[in-house]
Amino acid sequence: MSSKAQAKGKANPLALEDTLRDLALLRASDLDLSSVLTPAEPSAAHATVDATLERSREFVRLARSAIRLRDRGDVEMQGDRVEELRNKLTEVVTGLDSNSGAEVTAATR
Repeated sequence: MSSKAQAKGKANPLALEDTLRDLALLRASDLDLSSVLTPAEPSAAHATVDATLERSREFVRLARSAIRLRDRGDVEMQGDRVEELRNKLTEVVTGLDSNSGAEVTAATR
């Protein structure tokens, strides 16, 4: 190879005329490049990424559901009902304790 050709090759590694010649040779050889190249196999890293992405989507779905629930006020309404029932039950227990205490003192007399 002459020094001029070497200098040209170093200056432009993908010279148009060389690339066109290579493509013409590939076309003339009836070679199917897809048969030569191996298909990419999904790796374990891709499976891990997919699983992580799925968990992230599930988290976002649940978070949005919780935010909608909070915005509707359902939690506060249920909390108020629970407090009402708790207060009523506390009154019932207090009433039972005071009545049973009176009955115990009357029975011991």
